[in-house]
Amino acid sequence: MTPEEAEAAEERPRAVTIIGRLWLVLAVLFLCKAVVNLAVWTVLQPDAPSLVRDALANAPMLSFMRPLLSHITAVMTVQALWWIFVGVAAFGLLRLWPWARVAIQGVCGLLLVYFLGFETLWAIVWPHLPSQSARAAALGASYRSLALVAGLSVGAAAGAGLIWMIVLLRAPRVRAAFQNGPSNSGPVG
Repeated sequence: MTPEEAEAAEERPRAVTIIGRLWLVLAVLFLCKAVVNLAVWTVLQPDAPSLVRDALANAPMLSFMRPLLSHITAVMTVQALWWIFVGVAAFGLLRLWPWARVAIQGVCGLLLVYFLGFETLWAIVWPHLPSQSARAAALGASYRSLALVAGLSVGAAAGAGLIWMIVLLRAPRVRAAFQNGPSNSGPVG
């Protein structure tokens, strides 16, 4: 480790390094996923009307499903742009750019709202989904209850992690590191 790298590591709190690296990795992974989804959907575009019709026939009756599926290309493009923004904000967080701390807090807050909405939707829709196989039907309510609890638990854990990130980014020591200005020396990671 060079002296510049050691100095940059001392300036940046460990919580910022961990959060920044985590969001950078997640942004790259989810951006790749969004691009692959977009590429696959583009290839499937000629069969899109029948695919959407089949998906709507098998989906629960939710009013937002038809517009969502009819504009799926736009949805996937927005997802890709979102993850590009998150990646840039994570890079900025690692460079101690003041706007990046606020941006990552906003990302955490928006994803927290998303997880809360998804958990609510999961709890409402899951019990009403039809069983896909005779074996699943034979397992009955206990299987479905276990899957519901597992899904809600994973969402609660992700929500707790997001809340913890917001708390860490609002800590006085982290705020002080961002008030000292951007870090121009040393590696980003």
